[in-house]
Amino acid sequence: MLHWSRSWSRRIPPVALVAALLTVLTATLSACGGSSAASGPVNLTFWGFNQQIADQANLFNQSHPNIHVTGIKQDSGPNQYYPKVLTAVKAGNGPDVALVEYQYIPTLVSNGALVDLSKYGANDVKSQFADTAWSQATQGSAVYGYPQDTGPMALFYNSDTFKKAGISTPPATWDEFAVDAAKIHALGPDYYIATFPPQSTGWNQALMWQAGAIWFAIQGDAWKVTINSDASKKVANYWQNLVDKGLVATVADFSNDWNAGLDSGKIASWPSAVWGQGVIKGSAAHQAGKWAVASLPQWTAGGNVTAPWGGSAISVVGGTKHPKEAEEFVRWYLTNSDSLKIGVKDIGWYPSNKTALGFPEVTSPDAFYNNQVVDNVFISGTLNPGWTWPPNLTAVNQFMGDDFNAAITNKTGLAAALDKLQGQVVQDLKDQHINVVS
Repeated sequence: MLHWSRSWSRRIPPVALVAALLTVLTATLSACGGSSAASGPVNLTFWGFNQQIADQANLFNQSHPNIHVTGIKQDSGPNQYYPKVLTAVKAGNGPDVALVEYQYIPTLVSNGALVDLSKYGANDVKSQFADTAWSQATQGSAVYGYPQDTGPMALFYNSDTFKKAGISTPPATWDEFAVDAAKIHALGPDYYIATFPPQSTGWNQALMWQAGAIWFAIQGDAWKVTINSDASKKVANYWQNLVDKGLVATVADFSNDWNAGLDSGKIASWPSAVWGQGVIKGSAAHQAGKWAVASLPQWTAGGNVTAPWGGSAISVVGGTKHPKEAEEFVRWYLTNSDSLKIGVKDIGWYPSNKTALGFPEVTSPDAFYNNQVVDNVFISGTLNPGWTWPPNLTAVNQFMGDDFNAAITNKTGLAAALDKLQGQVVQDLKDQHINVVS
């Protein structure tokens, strides 16, 4: 068994190579170079996905009278947050600090939207973080954020609903998952083993990664794009079959209908990341004690392959007038024990900070999940190597969400949507004067 921290190694091209590949690369905004000498407290804005960031910011403000941080929750739906960040940075009114999922770091770097924190001594605290998590926020010698958490996937399932359907153990393979889907749907027309959310791009990409797909790679001085590979289409066709048979709902995750399905026990499972444990506690409060966690179903019996959905850094945003103070806040945010406790207990991080990994919320049984030590399930899997994130992920996800949604709505097929997506992404890279082969 390989612990997640030893097996997860996302491959991001070295910053020098990315620079060589991107023939049009926006220079880092000149305002990143130094902090203005303002009188009175420096005011910073922090964007993230959770309301609790305001509480963490207030804790910081109490002990830092010369810096005042305002934490503002932002919508995290598909194709909302990162276009908003990039638009705000280009307009000169972006936040000073922002949560940035690891997969978007290359895109934001290519747009000059992140500050290299190594200039402010970031490597002084490198030893406080898990090595593989630290690597997710770096490119070469540059540090583009402090790692907050990681997002390995497993299967949340409602053991009570499974039992009602005559299922004694969670599905170990995707073939078993399909068989169990029929058993659960037999309980009633509104019972489903899970949903297929067509616009949840990160979720779909993660499941294709688990199946061995590699969407982007570097070939010589160009990007190689293989989105519509056999591995990707295997996953697309699998879910298409479940949709066609009516065995999964096409309800959007995190929607009101999805929440209601979880809370009633009629949506019986969710392949999701470790951070999802907090989501289910909030959405399925009436199902406490009925949920459990198992390894992600496998394509090959006996395997234990997972994939990452999310995992984030906290970064200083290009264009801030106060990069030094912003770095001071980010460092505090992910090294201060009180801040970390809020993140782990209330937000549901699987933390990257080594000290926080020993918190009781990480290591103790959880009554909501049948007294399992939930995090241990998530970190036991291995990861298929080779996946690389592209420099235009915002465009990729915009295309993908639209294509997959249209495929479900118009019944044109997810595999065909991958073919369309392949062409769109290649053309987008070419339009940016980025070398590409496919």
